Amino acid sequence: MPKLAKQLTDPAARKAIIKPEPYTLASGNGLFLLVLPTGSKQWQVRYRTPEGQRSKKIIGIYPDVSIAQAHVLADGLHQAARMGLEVTGLYDDLKAKRKSTTDAEIEAQRQEQDRLQHCFTVISDRWLDDRRAGWQKATYDKNQFIVRKKLQPGIGNLDVRTMASKDVVDLLREIAAQTPSIAPKARQCINGVIEYCILRGLRGDDQVLRLKGVFPKLKGGHMPAITKYQEIGALMRAIDAYPGRVVRCALLLAAYTALRPGVVASAKWEEMDLEQGEWHIPGKEADGSNRMKTGNDHIVSLPTQALEALKEMQQFAGGPFVFPGVGNRNNPHIHRDALSKALRDMGFAGKHSTHGFRAMLRTVARERLKVDLDVLEAQLAHAKKDQIQSAYDRTDFAEERKSVMQAWADYLDELKVGAQVIQLKQA
Repeated sequence: MPKLAKQLTDPAARKAIIKPEPYTLASGNGLFLLVLPTGSKQWQVRYRTPEGQRSKKIIGIYPDVSIAQAHVLADGLHQAARMGLEVTGLYDDLKAKRKSTTDAEIEAQRQEQDRLQHCFTVISDRWLDDRRAGWQKATYDKNQFIVRKKLQPGIGNLDVRTMASKDVVDLLREIAAQTPSIAPKARQCINGVIEYCILRGLRGDDQVLRLKGVFPKLKGGHMPAITKYQEIGALMRAIDAYPGRVVRCALLLAAYTALRPGVVASAKWEEMDLEQGEWHIPGKEADGSNRMKTGNDHIVSLPTQALEALKEMQQFAGGPFVFPGVGNRNNPHIHRDALSKALRDMGFAGKHSTHGFRAMLRTVARERLKVDLDVLEAQLAHAKKDQIQSAYDRTDFAEERKSVMQAWADYLDELKVGAQVIQLKQA
């Protein structure tokens, strides 16, 4: 009488050595553990049909199916074989399950896959990629942050083909309550994605979202800016007293040049000609994205006060950027939001932003210094208003801007010191 195999133990099954060729470990009653070169361990049962034919089936995977469970399954399989019933194994059951899927379930799965391909997360990522080349890096980074951190977690699963205004209202109002400054930009991003869908036939021409009144308590859409000359002195004194040297110098450069915050924050030493007192800003980044909003090169005259701030920053000149990252060492240069935060910390929240220096120059320099509007527009690097101007008006008023920006810096300093002199006299 042949010797019966003993039931495998768990340690023996668990420690079975992986070999170049498959082999089996017997566990009794026709049950074997098949050890494959891949490391997979399968329970296999060898049995006889009522006609006496030998066959085998895989009934499970170890350790998902334990030794005790495998023996129970093996007993059931032998019983079915003796009774002439259909004998099925693991893969037979899976095949039957797939076959039993109804047409309705298949269609539902197809529709779900189609919906996921057109969800807001997928399409908004495509929109970001599509717009990237035409944006400044700082603009792209801000839009990417809003889309991926603020919008996608809330509405990322929605199908853009059927998304309605009511589907995004609550999210936009929640963003407005938490971070009012970026709420209008979040709405702009949503509308941008919807326009992208319309242009690509994912939505009809009339399927725009109506979100104009979603922020009933927000007034206007302009960046806060101090445009009354009586208040400028206090602002400049607050900047002078700010303890963070890197941020303070960046704010001074923004005040003296009225350039966009993102351009100031990412200023590079290679762009600075301190001897000539000029800042040469390339219109585009190396990757083809816009550095200047218009995409055109821009030369800025640096007044003596701006040159002093830059010379102060030379002691930190260990890298390519004028204003190295502070706090987060992963940032090669300071973020423009660090400048806005500093102004808020000084007490100017809702009164003045870094972008507000541009409105300050355009308004106060025009009203108090009587600077020609075209010269101011050239300094601000605004795009020409129409195609004719863009094609034929190439004037940049370089000489005029040099004297104007020096006069502007002197005026800011006069307001800063003048108010202090008045206070001393009154005391």
